[in-house]
Parts: sequence; C-alpha cells; structure tokens
Amino acid sequence: MIIDTVHINDIPVVQNSQLIKKKRERFVYKNGGKYYKIWVPDWTQGDITKYALDKKYYCDKNAAALLSLIVDDNCQRGYITKEGQRLGDTKDWGILCSKTSKDQRREFILSLLENSFYAKGMFVDLVPSNLIVVDNKISLIDLDSFNSFDLIFRRKRAWYEKFDLDAWWKPHETAKRDTDKFYRSYFNSCLGITIDFPVDSEEAVTKLLEKIK
Repeated sequence: MIIDTVHINDIPVVQNSQLIKKKRERFVYKNGGKYYKIWVPDWTQGDITKYALDKKYYCDKNAAALLSLIVDDNCQRGYITKEGQRLGDTKDWGILCSKTSKDQRREFILSLLENSFYAKGMFVDLVPSNLIVVDNKISLIDLDSFNSFDLIFRRKRAWYEKFDLDAWWKPHETAKRDTDKFYRSYFNSCLGITIDFPVDSEEAVTKLLEKIK
C-alpha cells in the first residue's frame, strides 16, 4: 500500500472546508468528497498512524479509505481519507452486517489480526463509528487508534507512544478494556463466533486467529 505525503500548507483545509468534528487536539474537515483529519503540532500520538503504515499494519484490506498523510516541516499532522458509507455512531454492528457479507467481515478482521504481529500492536477502538464501507471494502478511518502490544498488555510505551501513562484518559487501562470488549463483540456480532476467553495477550490474539482460519 503506497500512500503519498502532503504538506499541510498545500491543502485547502480551514478556509474552504466544512468543520465536521473538533476534539481537543484533533479537527476533522470535509472538502470535495475527502475528509482531512488534522491534529496540533507535536501531538503526543502524532507518530502512531505513520508507524502503523510503515509496519504494514494498515493495508488495502483494512484501510482502503486512506489517501495521504499530512505533514508540516517538522512532524506528522494528520491524514486524508475518501468519503464512504458510514455505519452509524453506536456500537451496534447491525448496519455493517446488513451492508457486507460474512466473507468481507472475516477478511477484514483477519487482516487486522495477522498484521498485528508484524507491527507488534493493533487497532484498539474497533467500533462501527470508526469504520466505513468504501470501494466495496470495510475500512478503518480513526487511524490513530493503534497501540503497541506493550501498551495494551504490559503498560509499557513504545517509542511512538509519547503520552503519559498516567494521563487522565488512562491510556493502558482504556486500550486493554477496549481491545477485549470490542474484538469479542465483533466476533460475536459480525461472525457469529462466541469468544469465551479474554483478549488480554498476544497469545489471545493468536487464539482469535485460530478461530477464523
């Protein structure tokens, strides 16, 4: 998956675009069928998306919406995605299941799990509001919601995780809880497979893979 890089000064973000969402350090704009997710300079999670892309975690099978990374002269500043079909703002997987086949849903989650071992981490916020259907593929859109295995399972930061482990949003505790809850929910609702063990280690991720291979 080859993704180009665009300088933040070369995109018509603020002046000519519609502000869709603002959340502390992040802003999402829409312009001409594209979404621009912009974060402030030197954001503590600013290197995450590029790391996951460099390690081939994000690929055509799980991030078909991704078009470009956004940079300034010093650091990562966000990314651009295609517009696609939204799947709702709730944690109900019904819309996804109605618009995709079981094989599509299997191939999508299979890529997330297989690629996690190359990247030594995984996407943690796996909920319908962070997915779209584009070009007949299921695609992630919240691409900074990736964490290292060390962070999720051992409360240790990787080099690209520059936030404080004691931050108010509790990075480790949140990532550990969400990984367990959301992956088991996806398996149950989207694949009809009940997961009767916690997703709390790399060994558990391997067990998830065995369930669908």
